[in-house]
Amino acid sequence: MSLTALRRQAAVVAVVATTAGLAAVPALHADAATQARSSISIRLAHTVMKPGGTDRVLGDLAVAGAATGGGRTVSLEARPAGTDGFVPVGTTTSGPKGGLALAVAPEVSTRYRWAYAGDTDARPSRSGIATVRVRTPQHAPTRIGTTLSIRAVRHLVALDGTDVVKGRLLAGRVPLRHRKVLLLSRPVGGDTWAFDGAHVTRRDGGVRFRVHPEADSAYRLVFLGTTLLRPSRSGIVRVLTRADVSIAADPTRIDRGGSSTISGVASDAGTPYAGATVQLLARKAGGHRVTVAGSSTTADDGSVSFSVSPRVTTVYRLRLVHATGIPTSLSGPARVAVRVPSSLSIRGRATASDYVVSGTLRGGGHPLAKRVVTLWSQAPGSADWVEAGTATTGRYGVVRFHEATAPGTGYRLAYAGGPRFAPSSSGTVVS
Repeated sequence: MSLTALRRQAAVVAVVATTAGLAAVPALHADAATQARSSISIRLAHTVMKPGGTDRVLGDLAVAGAATGGGRTVSLEARPAGTDGFVPVGTTTSGPKGGLALAVAPEVSTRYRWAYAGDTDARPSRSGIATVRVRTPQHAPTRIGTTLSIRAVRHLVALDGTDVVKGRLLAGRVPLRHRKVLLLSRPVGGDTWAFDGAHVTRRDGGVRFRVHPEADSAYRLVFLGTTLLRPSRSGIVRVLTRADVSIAADPTRIDRGGSSTISGVASDAGTPYAGATVQLLARKAGGHRVTVAGSSTTADDGSVSFSVSPRVTTVYRLRLVHATGIPTSLSGPARVAVRVPSSLSIRGRATASDYVVSGTLRGGGHPLAKRVVTLWSQAPGSADWVEAGTATTGRYGVVRFHEATAPGTGYRLAYAGGPRFAPSSSGTVVS
């Protein structure tokens, strides 16, 4: 495709992207007797054009009675030659008098029509069909087949969350770059696809869209084709929205034998779920097997809590169990780190010049090197222990202190613990 054609296509993508935020208004379940009839006309600025050119699809939305056709969202649907159905390619808002206009840049001859989804005061309607004929060489080559993949990164998001829908456009194994791909969406269980955005593929033929579903939604990618490439459409991916389930652990680090509290709140857009069943799921850190460690019922404010005493570092999640009016949902992870027990021995030895206090620090069956150990002393007849100094363990976990000879003085060693190992203290030696 020429540079001029790419610039024209980029201009159209900008127009479409500007209107991508305007989702088609769904048909509302109002009494048809109270809705006015609507009608849409359609016309083209040019009915014949050269490949790479741009055209404008025009029209007028009219609503019977006192209602006006101005300020209403209308979708433009297209059916390129070689395809078997119309797909939404853009949305626009009608002018004060119902006027409609949207720029298009078809690569092949394409049929267009306007679609109005209706409102509380007006019935839905569709226009007739207008065809833009794109002049191609008399002996046009056979168009090359294309494939378009799709996948969602998360598939499951909170009600106010986002997901990323990705795809890749290929001709055989060759990536197609700088080609416009449309994103279509519809509610799960719905029948009508709506235009949700348009992007141009990257060098590797990839394209990505960030989506913000307000309800369970299905997504599909569409490539409308060119004079040399056949159109293609992807499969369908579903992004499901779930209620918000928060989780927190307090404390997040415990010693073996200690306990922590896992708490959370289950809510729907700020409204708590009271009396809902919540399961506590547990998985050892680094493992894959998930077990149900407990079950409880939420309070009136949607809160729930569990007391846990894991023997090893464990990752927890809260799962909201499905019930009438309550969807299944899963919280994020909360990690409770369990520190490995440590041990600290002590020895005292008198020399000609001083008194040597030494000890060995071990944890998990191995000596612990480069750990800070504190020496505490107790004077004869006193009940108080006083810090006498600190030292760092060597390669084999050994630490030494050289103290002045003071008969009757007691000594002991203490290790304050760290991220992996629990604190410990030694016995007592007396000079």
